[in-house]
Amino acid sequence: MRSNKGFTLIELLAVIVILAIIALIATPMVLNTIDDARKGAAQSSAYTYIKEVETKIALNMMNGSNNAPTLITDVDFAKVKGDAPTSVTLNLENGVIQSGTLVIKGYTIAYDGTVATVTNP
Repeated sequence: MRSNKGFTLIELLAVIVILAIIALIATPMVLNTIDDARKGAAQSSAYTYIKEVETKIALNMMNGSNNAPTLITDVDFAKVKGDAPTSVTLNLENGVIQSGTLVIKGYTIAYDGTVATVTNP
């Protein structure tokens, strides 16, 4: 008597089809999670940069200078974690950032004085 151990071709194809369906469902969810993480990292970097600019302004004011940082290089961003912006527009009033726009890692972040919002990928 012969022992039939193993799977038939139909059974193997059924398993492959099921795995393909699971992969099709899971892939967009994983990609969305990665994109959300990148947006969150850019947003966090924007908050860090804004805080560093405000710190630089406060230090300048304490030293008797009313000069606000005008370039990205004026801010010592190397001391903090995160990605430095490639483009920055900030609206200052009395040494406080009222609003602005930053571009970090291709994401545009709008800042309204309290909240930074990623406006495009």
